Amino acid sequence: MRHEELVWHRGFGLLVDKLDAPNFWLSVTRLLGDQVDFDTWVALLFSPHRPPTIFAESDEDDGSDEQLFRDYQRGLYLLDPFYIEACARPRTGLLRLDDVAPECFTNTEYFQRYFQRNIVADEIQFNVALDHERVLCLSLGSSQRFDTRAMGTLLLIQPWLLPLMRQRMHFESADEQIAGPHPWHPQGTHSPPPAVSSLTDREREVSQLMLGGCSTKEIARRLAISVETVRAHKKHLYAKLGINSQSELFALFWQARQEAWNQA
Repeated sequence: MRHEELVWHRGFGLLVDKLDAPNFWLSVTRLLGDQVDFDTWVALLFSPHRPPTIFAESDEDDGSDEQLFRDYQRGLYLLDPFYIEACARPRTGLLRLDDVAPECFTNTEYFQRYFQRNIVADEIQFNVALDHERVLCLSLGSSQRFDTRAMGTLLLIQPWLLPLMRQRMHFESADEQIAGPHPWHPQGTHSPPPAVSSLTDREREVSQLMLGGCSTKEIARRLAISVETVRAHKKHLYAKLGINSQSELFALFWQARQEAWNQA
């Protein structure tokens, strides 16, 4: 057995002993940091109809922007391809940005406003599907693209780490905050802007997929409708909202989310 393997087994043994400790996630990321380079990390719980529950995160001194992270919690998470994927198809495994990002992701306001400024280049997530809705995630962000060696190392670590993450949930708080209704949905205690409330459910679906970076063809595939129907929905929702661009659509989305958060 190589010396590196002995060090790993010792480190993982110590990690198991910290399963119920407050610094568990920090210990996990320190151990991972000995194997793979990354810049930011966050442990969180994804679930539909509510903001992510944050269990632990890297210190802002690591280069992350605290205000950007607050914006993420207030509503930008709705455009996060990892969140969208977890809600649509909860699954256990190691995912990277390439696996979940839509075709036009780098052109989105979410990418420009949050991802590029906070994570910069690449992101991977260790995901554990706890049930048909909730997904426990450990996300690692990097200013450099994870190369083949790094991904291979993470794949080797995956069978060790995922069961431990599942057991960790026994020691995490079950309380999950709710920060107002979905900004594109008319139901709930707070009403969205009148123009937004005029959208149909399908138009809201199309608008969110657009903001998430899906092309017209991707939207058609995900919603099982024709490309022509998608184009018609786009035309109608732009007319209802009185806008002409995705930048304006994002501005309305963010306004609705901020109002929902402030009234919650």
